[in-house]
Amino acid sequence: MLTKILVPYDGSKYSVKALTRAMELAHNLDSEIFLFSVVNTGYISPPGLLRLIKSKEEKAAIKKWSKSVKTDTEKMLKNAVKKCESKGITVSFCVENGDVASKILDFSKKKKISLIIIGSHGLHGIGKLKTLGSVSRRVSENANCPVLIIR
Repeated sequence: MLTKILVPYDGSKYSVKALTRAMELAHNLDSEIFLFSVVNTGYISPPGLLRLIKSKEEKAAIKKWSKSVKTDTEKMLKNAVKKCESKGITVSFCVENGDVASKILDFSKKKKISLIIIGSHGLHGIGKLKTLGSVSRRVSENANCPVLIIR
């Protein structure tokens, strides 16, 4: 029944907890885990590039920075993959660029995910407030499958 588990993973403490819970379920139910991370560099500029982009050099710097962020994300996901594989769990990962919640929902539909396990807050959440993060809220409201939110 729960054969495909999606874990949106950004390295935050809540996504690590979500992965731990997903590993427990996957091990017990013989499920596959899909680790998914979204790099959203559209609203952030590297340090020193906060003004409007005009030159080719500045555009090249942002492209290089974006590539670096994606590479770092892939390294983080590969470490999580090793953790899953050491427990005998089938796992794969994907990194995309864009709006985080929309990309998670699109990936879930495309792969016919049977359960999403997501942390209550990601790296952009305000940890002191005891409210649901905007991404986990949007995913839970719009997903076509059950969503387990981990705190």
